[in-house]
Amino acid sequence: MFGLLKTFVAVYDAQNFTKASRHLYLSQSAVSNQISSLEKILGITLFERTKYVQVSPTIAARFFYGECKKLQNEWESTVNTLKQLEQKAYEPIVIGASETIGNTMVPKLLSKLEEEFPQHQFEFYIANSSEIVKSMQLSKTHIGLVESYDTDNTALESKIFMHDEMVVVGKGEGTWLFHSGEASMERHINQYLMRSKAKPETVIKFNTQLAILKTIEQGLGKTIISSLLDMDNYNVLNRTDIFRPLYIIFDNSDKKVNYKIKKALFSWIAVDKVEHTYA
Repeated sequence: MFGLLKTFVAVYDAQNFTKASRHLYLSQSAVSNQISSLEKILGITLFERTKYVQVSPTIAARFFYGECKKLQNEWESTVNTLKQLEQKAYEPIVIGASETIGNTMVPKLLSKLEEEFPQHQFEFYIANSSEIVKSMQLSKTHIGLVESYDTDNTALESKIFMHDEMVVVGKGEGTWLFHSGEASMERHINQYLMRSKAKPETVIKFNTQLAILKTIEQGLGKTIISSLLDMDNYNVLNRTDIFRPLYIIFDNSDKKVNYKIKKALFSWIAVDKVEHTYA
C-alpha cells in the first residue's frame, strides 16, 4: 500500500506519467498500472487522463494528496524515531562509582549485570561523589553509587543501600591524612577528631584515596577508611562508631535504566551489605 501511495504522490507532483516513472525508476506502464490499482481499491478516479502522458488530478485526488503527505511525514517521523530508539538501545548504561565502592563492589556488580542483562552494554568509571552527581544531572551518567549525596536533590532518585563502618588505620602519631576529594571522608575525620578530642599535629590533604592508602602503606600518618577495604593490609587503630550511608542514585526522567535493572542492582548491593560491612 505504501508503494501505491508513493507512486500517487509522484504522479500528482509531476502531473505526468513519464516524469513520475523517471523519478520512481519504474516503467511508465508500471506507474499507470499502480495508479489504476489504487483507484480500484479506493473506488474513485484520481486522475483524468488525456491521450498524451499528461494527467489532471480530480477534486478527490487533491484532498487525497494532502492526506498522503501527512501520512508520509508521519511515516518518516516514525522511522526516524525507531532508528533513534535502536541506536539508544546499543548505547551503554554508564555507572559512576566513588572510589571505595568502585574498587570493592563494582567489579562483582558488573559481572552480575552482564550475566543478567546481556542485551545491554555497561560502562563504569570512578570519580568523587559530587562529580558523579553533576554528570548525572547532565545526563552523561545513568547510575551513581556514591559515598555522599544531598537528599534534598529531588531531580534524582536516591536510596541508602548500606551503612559503611569507618575505621582508623595507620601509625599512632599525630599526622592525619585527609581526603579532600570526597566531602564525606573529610567530614567523618573531623567528626571523629571532635568526638575523641584529638588535635592533629600535622594535616596532609590528598585528592584521591589511593594516594592516602599508598602513604599509609609507607608507614606515614593515619586516616579513616571504609571497612569495605581489605583490613589485612592496614594497621587498624580504632573503630569509630561512625557508619556513613552509601547511596544508589538514578535520574527519574531517564528511561534508559528500567525498573528491572534498578531492582536487581539494589537487591545485589543489599545482599552484599552484610558480607562487606560486618564480616
